Amino acid sequence: MEYIVPPDNYASFIGTVALIVSILCLFITFLLKQRSHATKLFSIMLVASLAFFSSHWATYFAAIFIVATAVTELEFLQNLAAIIRKDENYFKYKKEALSKAENIRRKAEEAIEEEYTSEQPSETEESTITKIDLSKLQELSNTSRMKLSFEVEEKALSYLSKEYGRIERGVRFRKGNQSVEFDGVVTNGRDKADTIFEVKWTRNPDHAFMFINQSIRRSNEQVNSYSSITGKKPTFNLVVVTNTKTSIGTDRWEKLRERAEEVGVNLINLSLKEIGFEVTHEIA
Repeated sequence: MEYIVPPDNYASFIGTVALIVSILCLFITFLLKQRSHATKLFSIMLVASLAFFSSHWATYFAAIFIVATAVTELEFLQNLAAIIRKDENYFKYKKEALSKAENIRRKAEEAIEEEYTSEQPSETEESTITKIDLSKLQELSNTSRMKLSFEVEEKALSYLSKEYGRIERGVRFRKGNQSVEFDGVVTNGRDKADTIFEVKWTRNPDHAFMFINQSIRRSNEQVNSYSSITGKKPTFNLVVVTNTKTSIGTDRWEKLRERAEEVGVNLINLSLKEIGFEVTHEIA
């Protein structure tokens, strides 16, 4: 009977066991193949041991949420937080990640929209992604243009993430039969406006003004749809990627910027070179 742990020391005993397990997990983290799981388990057991050693209800409560954060899907925790806060509006809409097929569909629609405003020359062989020859840009095949559009979007969002932080790619907001999709979203919390990004690449400078005007009008519709679904007004950034910084004249860009401001859209201009492409024949 002397080896049975007295009831008053049960919490300390369990805390000691958890601490020993956490130390074992710490050594396992040195194994590369098991590092991810071992690190998570080490953190969980360490939190559990500290909670048991403190032997206080508030610490137990905090430990439950900390451990839940490590082992539970984010959406479940968001739902739980909404229940605690009695936030009924949270359950009226849902944010989803777009599938690869849906992203391809969006880019195909954008490519068709721009192609509608200009005549495309005959197709030739595909070009590289990291290096762009502007003199041959209009000769790319449909497959090459699609592939390049994805690369431009990804590089533009990566460039902007240096300023805005982590940007979620391909996001849909849905409520009932209503939905709206965006290239990138930065979620700033339930009580703050989300920052939204739509990336448009104007391949043909001759038709850039018309294409951007159409994009501004569509962006306004997206803002209205988002507000209707979420009940919040976002910070909407329409990111226009041009072949060069001089592809659109200063006067024309100022008109576009003013038009965008009228409908609550922030216009951002980036060149292919700015976002990381090696560009040749810039006068083309």
